[in-house]
Amino acid sequence: MASSPFIQLFRLGKKILCFMDHKLERGDEISPTLRKTIDESSISVIIFSENYATSTWCLDEVVQILEAKKRNGQIVMPIFYGIDPSSVRRQEGCYKVAFAALEQRFKDRMEKVHQWRAALTEAANLCGLDSKNFRPEIQLIQKIVGDVLLKLPKYSSWSIDGCKGRLFAIQERMEEIENLLDMGLTNVRILGIWGMGGIGKTTIASVVYQRFAYSHFEGRSYLCNVRQKYETFGPDYLRKELLNDLLKDKDAARMDTPSVASPWVQDRLSRIRVLIVLDDVESSVQLETLVEGYHELAPGSRIIVTTRNKQVLVKVADGIHKVEGLNYTESLKLFHLHAFGKNSIAIDYETLSERVASYANGNPLALRVLGSFLHSRSKEEWESALEKLKRVANKDILKVLRISYDGLDDKGIQNIFLDIACFFDFPFTREYAESILAGGDSSVTIGISVLIDKSLIENCRENENRFRMHDLIRQMGWSVVSDEHKEPGNRSRLCNAIDVCHVLEKNTGTAAIEGILLNLSEVKRDVKISPAAFSNMCNLRFLKIYCDNIDSNKCKLYLPQGFESFVSNELRYFQWDLCPLKYLPSEFSPENLVELILRHSHLKQLGNHVVQSFPKLQNMGLSNSKFLTHLPDLSLAPNLESINLEGCRSLSHILSSIQNLHKLIDLNLSGCTNLRDLGEISRRRGYLGLVKNWLVDNSCDQLKYFTFLKGFIANFITKFPLHSSRPSISEGFPMNLRSLRLGGTSIEVVPSSIFGLPGLACLDLSDCKRLKSLPTSICKLKSLESLDLCHCSNLEEFPEILEPMERLDSLNLFGAGIKNLPESIENLVGLHFLQLRNCRKIEFLPSNFCRFKASNCTSLESIRSWTPPLIYEVETAEGWFGTCLDLTNCSKLDQKIRNNFVDCGAALTMIHCAKLWKSKRTDFDRSGDYRWVRGWYPGDEIPKLFSYQSSGNSLMNIKLPPDWNSNDLCGVIFCVVLGLSKIVDHGFRYARGCGWHEMHYQIHDEHAHKYDRYAKIDHLEIKCDHILMWQETKYSKGHSWFNTCSNVTELSFHVKTYLYDGRVGKYVGSGSENLKIKKCGIQLVYEKDMEQFANADDSEYSEASGNGVVRSQDDDEEKGHDDESHPTSILSKRRFDGGKEDDDESQPTIDSKKIKLV
Repeated sequence: MASSPFIQLFRLGKKILCFMDHKLERGDEISPTLRKTIDESSISVIIFSENYATSTWCLDEVVQILEAKKRNGQIVMPIFYGIDPSSVRRQEGCYKVAFAALEQRFKDRMEKVHQWRAALTEAANLCGLDSKNFRPEIQLIQKIVGDVLLKLPKYSSWSIDGCKGRLFAIQERMEEIENLLDMGLTNVRILGIWGMGGIGKTTIASVVYQRFAYSHFEGRSYLCNVRQKYETFGPDYLRKELLNDLLKDKDAARMDTPSVASPWVQDRLSRIRVLIVLDDVESSVQLETLVEGYHELAPGSRIIVTTRNKQVLVKVADGIHKVEGLNYTESLKLFHLHAFGKNSIAIDYETLSERVASYANGNPLALRVLGSFLHSRSKEEWESALEKLKRVANKDILKVLRISYDGLDDKGIQNIFLDIACFFDFPFTREYAESILAGGDSSVTIGISVLIDKSLIENCRENENRFRMHDLIRQMGWSVVSDEHKEPGNRSRLCNAIDVCHVLEKNTGTAAIEGILLNLSEVKRDVKISPAAFSNMCNLRFLKIYCDNIDSNKCKLYLPQGFESFVSNELRYFQWDLCPLKYLPSEFSPENLVELILRHSHLKQLGNHVVQSFPKLQNMGLSNSKFLTHLPDLSLAPNLESINLEGCRSLSHILSSIQNLHKLIDLNLSGCTNLRDLGEISRRRGYLGLVKNWLVDNSCDQLKYFTFLKGFIANFITKFPLHSSRPSISEGFPMNLRSLRLGGTSIEVVPSSIFGLPGLACLDLSDCKRLKSLPTSICKLKSLESLDLCHCSNLEEFPEILEPMERLDSLNLFGAGIKNLPESIENLVGLHFLQLRNCRKIEFLPSNFCRFKASNCTSLESIRSWTPPLIYEVETAEGWFGTCLDLTNCSKLDQKIRNNFVDCGAALTMIHCAKLWKSKRTDFDRSGDYRWVRGWYPGDEIPKLFSYQSSGNSLMNIKLPPDWNSNDLCGVIFCVVLGLSKIVDHGFRYARGCGWHEMHYQIHDEHAHKYDRYAKIDHLEIKCDHILMWQETKYSKGHSWFNTCSNVTELSFHVKTYLYDGRVGKYVGSGSENLKIKKCGIQLVYEKDMEQFANADDSEYSEASGNGVVRSQDDDEEKGHDDESHPTSILSKRRFDGGKEDDDESQPTIDSKKIKLV
């Protein structure tokens, strides 16, 4: 009987691949072949008989099978053949006798006996079959075969590894989902998966279902398209489908009633652990209808709900997973898979593919649809399709996305969505949206919240108080408006340049139009506006005529002679760049206007001798209106917060009415070359106390009266050239001034009386080309936190710091003319960051800076008495993860100092990795976007600390020790040697490199796995070979290869470079033309190394041979250190003085100062 069920399974032919262990040669322990087979199996059937416990082979099999169940989710089916399950569970009867013999035989290895007992108890507690319930025996065999067939096809064909070629970033998301599901808890949990249409919610839910449904639950149901089925067939249909799936009993579904559950059905559900997936639930009503009355599910049951509407989940979900889009590289891979059938592509399609990835903006649906559409098409067809996508989105994508819009059951909220999609710049704040859209309508506040919940707008990752809309969602909004009417003049909103020009020229506008958006950069010809173009647009609320690049604009809008009809009095937002009007028409009533932007206009005055009221106006932007001579009486605009008059060079006076603007925050008068008098305004105490930011500049050379009142202004920003007659800072500043920004002025001397500003926290003297000196009294500014001397090219000496300055955190000397820094700079005890980049005259530095950037300090030769901060009491500064030590292009630096910095940099990177791991900090690493290189050093050798090194950009087939992934593993640090290939000008305003590293690893099942990440590189222009390093911690988000693959035996490492365009925030191609990777290395970091380093006293540190900062494993063995558990251990500490090592007889000096490592 032990093999007869398997014989029956075998007879099913190719349906099931069956392995029987009775043909294997027996021994005391199971063979590696059997272990491998068990691990690779989808289902294990254990047949317990009376003699089962007498075989240690069989008992070892049970242990191995249960381990596979925990590790791989394997299904285990116990069969009790001629033995009572309780005898197996409690080891009674014949099992008791068998274990008495085992305890005698293994009395010296009792832990093994305990392991067998625990395994039998666990296996017997699983749901199985008892042979006494089946007569004749063939019924038992048929039941076993039937159960295997029921479970196997759905389960065995799926694995995460099998999906990796088709699904991207699934492993990282699965980890978060598993954490939220928390299978170890016995309570019933509801998990929500939330996100915009096409983002991958259904895919993730499907993966979770296949991963757990058949291995962890006794009942299961996956209800797809809940929204559609609910609308088409009604709630009863869905409820019966759910019960039929869970109970496999149509009678149970017939006994059920809406709202009130059948007690009999409820009782059955309370006895089986179930997994329920409800996919695409639109409303709370739909969810309640399906689960109402069945709250008392069996312990350990789980319900997963996917939705675009967060409100569905807020009250009921125990956890909500927001699905984010794919990153740039993942997007390219997914698109390539569908467009080319593989991850790699021909080089001539690379740029086109990047345009598609940019357009899709991480949305998997869009990438799949567009990839399939462009498959096997020519480059010309690709170009044509991409041009069309700028105007009209793909209909298959729109169909999915529009579901969210159609689900907005409130017409007012639909209008809010369309206004944002058509007219807003992103990102925007809630306050801004409410001010522009509200118009006395309080529903805007709740409307914006609904749009967030429905995934139609989302929080910015960088700032949760700012919002944006996905480009595809915005395009869907445009499509909604376009579908309103064939004739553009009858639509509610006009966003297409061709449509707008048609309406303005042909005078086809109607009262239906509520908003117009026209980008003049998209118009390639002059446009003659009809005299009555706006006459019928009585409901117009938005008018936005703008130009991306005003200076290069070639389009002109011509107004006819006698143009009088103007926009409606409902107008709330009015922007018209290059506006040809000289006056706003007298019949225009701006009573609802919130924002007025008329840049580079021809205005002379806002009103032609007509007093106009602006009761709601908050922002007035009239910059570069060079004909503007007067402002209206602004006392009639009491809510004004910002006035921008930059470049209004005909403006000579500002009316005193501005003093009554009690909400004014920003006033920009730079470039007002004819402005003569601000005295009356500046002497008004009540007014001056409210303005937070003043901006004037060197073009306001006619301004003679500008008085400061002590005790009021908080932030004075100026670019005045303080002339030779007064070449120092005025001493009339208020004592409570916190921020003084004098960048770009002509001052030569900062007076010693500067200490009379005790509250000063920020002093900005950047770009002061004439500045020659700073007073030593600057050390008396005890509140000073930031000092910026960037590009002060004539400042050659830094003042002596005679007293400790505890708050000064940042000192920026970028491009300054400094030749040296005094030893007394050590009194900057709070300094965390020293920027010395492009200080080409500086020859040497003092000691003890924990973090500095000295790139392009081409004269730097030595760093005096620099003690590498390798003490274990390193503090990780919050919120900053940039380069730690940067010596890029410091080619004159003494070779020994270079080597010392490289070695110490490696140890610093290791310690930083360990500290991050110990604090389990993951906040810096969201979405894989913020890993920066920790060190840049001239050099061409990988430090000896790195146990695994290779030439080129790959490390292949590294054999890992058995316990490499122990509990004290902190992470891994990376190192590469970069050489300049050739200088290529890509035309990027903000160019940056990106080192993309891929980890390929193999587990003992011989399956290959892949994990990839990137680190940002802050330099591209290197003059010689350079070494750079960065780290990844074990607890960083997405590190599945650390956390789930404890049985990895082999590892490969590959790194390549990309280019990053900071203007658009995108990766724009390979960086191999600029940078060549010559060598690479990796090193695993363990807490034990850190502890060993921390606990060692001075006498335990020895001088390392060569340039090494750490001992190699061989060194440990030679010196009697017994440390076989890890590849490396941390070693020695040195003090360097002018590039010379201490004498061998002298003890290395350890600086007791606590260094902050950031």
